[in-house]
Amino acid sequence: MDAVMKKISSMYPEHSWELVSRRSARSVHRLIRKGEVEYYVKILSPRTLPERLRNLIHPKTLREASMLDHLMHAGIPVPEVCGHVRAGSSSALITRAVFPARSLFEESRQRQIEVMLDMGVRLLNAGFGFSDMHLGNIILNRQSSPFLVDAYEIVPLKKTALKHASSLFAQVVNIFDLSREELEPYLMQTAGIGEADAAWEMIRSQALSLRRKQVGRRVARSLREGSFSRAFLCPQFRAFVNRNHSPDLHGLVAAHRAHLAGNTNLYKVQKKTQLSTTGEYCIKSYAKAGLFAAPYAVRSWKGSLTLLFNGVPVAEPVAVIVFRNRESMLITRDLDQPDLDRFLAGGYSRLPLGERRSLAQALGGFVGSLHAKGIYHADLKACNIKICTQPVQFYLLDTDRVEHRKALSLKRRLKNLVQINTSIPREVSRTARMAFLKSYCAITGDDPGELFKDIWRLSSGSEVIYRCDTGDVIEQWRENP
Repeated sequence: MDAVMKKISSMYPEHSWELVSRRSARSVHRLIRKGEVEYYVKILSPRTLPERLRNLIHPKTLREASMLDHLMHAGIPVPEVCGHVRAGSSSALITRAVFPARSLFEESRQRQIEVMLDMGVRLLNAGFGFSDMHLGNIILNRQSSPFLVDAYEIVPLKKTALKHASSLFAQVVNIFDLSREELEPYLMQTAGIGEADAAWEMIRSQALSLRRKQVGRRVARSLREGSFSRAFLCPQFRAFVNRNHSPDLHGLVAAHRAHLAGNTNLYKVQKKTQLSTTGEYCIKSYAKAGLFAAPYAVRSWKGSLTLLFNGVPVAEPVAVIVFRNRESMLITRDLDQPDLDRFLAGGYSRLPLGERRSLAQALGGFVGSLHAKGIYHADLKACNIKICTQPVQFYLLDTDRVEHRKALSLKRRLKNLVQINTSIPREVSRTARMAFLKSYCAITGDDPGELFKDIWRLSSGSEVIYRCDTGDVIEQWRENP
């Protein structure tokens, strides 16, 4: 890289360098003169021998320079290419700066959506596909006009087809969780889309697949030193800690064990798990996992992050601890909201009818959005859901058996729905339960009447079991559901 920078410095002797970003073998720099940014330089310095040989024969930056020229001639707003430099296996692309400029990250969500979808339409209609559409690849100039600043993943298309449009738009749908109504005006402007229903289903499916892969990678990275976690190692245990927190791990472990010994501040004590609170933290200890199984706290950590990275409210994961004997602990922020079953048992009958219906609808939408994203919680009972009423929001607990799948079968979805149906007080009316289902089905596309019948059929052989302030309550259905 030094050789490339020396060459460029000789070409622009009056300019100073400023590093913008560095990732692996790629770095981006500004060239500044008299306080103004005049050029951007993208330098690629491959590290491995195969990568060096490939970049020596076919420089990636040269390909991007060529693509930027093609895009400019097609009317796509991109920076002007000012030069390309090679030095051994390293190469650099020099473009004229869009200055002054601001990041698309600074704009409102609606503006971000409009800019990205409009750019997608322009690319597709000009005969280009793009597999790296994200907020960081577009900037706005002084007049708020968008410029596409990274063109390496753009490819020319012989003919724009549905698969190309689906691939591009799925990236935007994934970022913003767009509805069909938000996307449809842009689909209508795009050539090669065909039938709208089929297009939307393909885009939605690809967006879910993208989300699942991205979340999976982020969860995996959380179990090593990185942007989300920092590693902590001591003779007693190893841990990964959320970088937003700095807990005293030794102090929290000692406090939890003291609570267990003294039977204080305990929320739950079972053979497999024990739960206590210390200050702002909730600490859950787990028994040893099997020899070849992941520790239970690690499973819960991964489940919590799977939910968190999908935008599902959870008790914020703070740290995961694994001891030398394979016992483990999960530390989260403590939530002072009530469990859903206790909330319903304690005050449901006093709620106005409108609030009961609104609550049921909100819960139905919450569970529907989980299932629409392919998220399955193996123990989705009301005792594992916390509720905040101002405004209404739900939080999921007990996350060691959370799965993120391509799609959920009807059998799995029904299992979750029956779990909720049989873990809330019997006095919750059928009208409220139907309001829940209608809200759920508005997201999943099911027939609420048919689903209602299935749930009652599957619930009929089960007792109603929930917890109130005085302990567990077991009820029988008054009639055959």
